[in-house]
Amino acid sequence: MQIGSAIATSAITPTQKSGNNMPPQTTMTGNTQPNQPLARELAETFDPKNMNYNESMALASALMKAGEGDLSSAFLPPPLLKVNSDGSVIDTTGTPEADAKMNNKFNMFETLTARIDFNKSMNFPTDLLEDAYSFLEKVQVARNTPSINEYT
Repeated sequence: MQIGSAIATSAITPTQKSGNNMPPQTTMTGNTQPNQPLARELAETFDPKNMNYNESMALASALMKAGEGDLSSAFLPPPLLKVNSDGSVIDTTGTPEADAKMNNKFNMFETLTARIDFNKSMNFPTDLLEDAYSFLEKVQVARNTPSINEYT
């Protein structure tokens, strides 16, 4: 008398299909270039060791467009505020004084290091700033190494 079966049973689940499951029709030409990694693209537009706040703002914008919103916030320039002698605060954006500040060159590595040190001294989180520093290192490496084109 046989009590059990030696063959295990498994549930059969139907494959969910929606729309066209075929791969899209694409034609490849000899001139097609693959998308460059973001770090490589950005390395062509600025130097992290010698940049200004306008470039920092452009970097933050490019990261935001690439879906890196958290990372982009580390590169946003500080607000352009001026405190008057009576204690009132005004926004100086668009003024010659603010434009001069936005064009001052600085080393983003040093800026991030100072911000990380400050946050550590105040027991604030530094994960985002450290990620930004790591990303800048990748940009610097991409800047210092030649691009390899597999299609030429």
